[in-house]
Amino acid sequence: MEKSIETMWKEGFLHNETLSAPRVNNIDRRKSIHIIEKFERMFRMNIWGIVIGATLLLIGSYFAGALLAGSLIFMMMLYVAYTAHHELKALEKIDKGQSSYIFLKSLQDWISSSIERYGKMYRVVYPVFILAFYFGIWFSDVFAGKRQIVVENSNNLFFGLHIHTTIVIMIAAVLMSLFSKTIHRIDVKTVYGRIMKKLDLALAEMEELRG
Repeated sequence: MEKSIETMWKEGFLHNETLSAPRVNNIDRRKSIHIIEKFERMFRMNIWGIVIGATLLLIGSYFAGALLAGSLIFMMMLYVAYTAHHELKALEKIDKGQSSYIFLKSLQDWISSSIERYGKMYRVVYPVFILAFYFGIWFSDVFAGKRQIVVENSNNLFFGLHIHTTIVIMIAAVLMSLFSKTIHRIDVKTVYGRIMKKLDLALAEMEELRG
């Protein structure tokens, strides 16, 4: 269906004299609905991916003897999924009865606002995640043997932590917090880049016609 809609869409702009206005408007609407429905499906799958990943990580942390750190990461990831669920509800409330242009423009505005909100949230999420993961691995039962070797052969220790390694991790956590918005934008582009490109192209074509 996607191919047929896009083919009709392109033909409508290349040979608009062959299409009546009602038919062009119908193609606009079908393409607009197709874009947002695909985005909603991908967003919903991403939420489930976070929940499943968090659960598997919690189970793995239990067997690794790092349940405390695993539980912290689990709760943090569930919070991200919960926030995403509310973002999805807001997306679903976009009025599909609007004109195709306003409809897609609303989707574009929602994506921009969502990225901004997530960027602020990840200022805390990213550093907490990396620190919890580091401390969890370092003090886990699985790492006990190597940790003992480090303790016996190094004088650079602070409360059982290797100072130089810990400093590097702390710097990485701070940098991830400072550049959280940039990192999140890259994540969004990686996951949703293809459909966002279609959205931008559709809006550009509509704006050209409107102009």
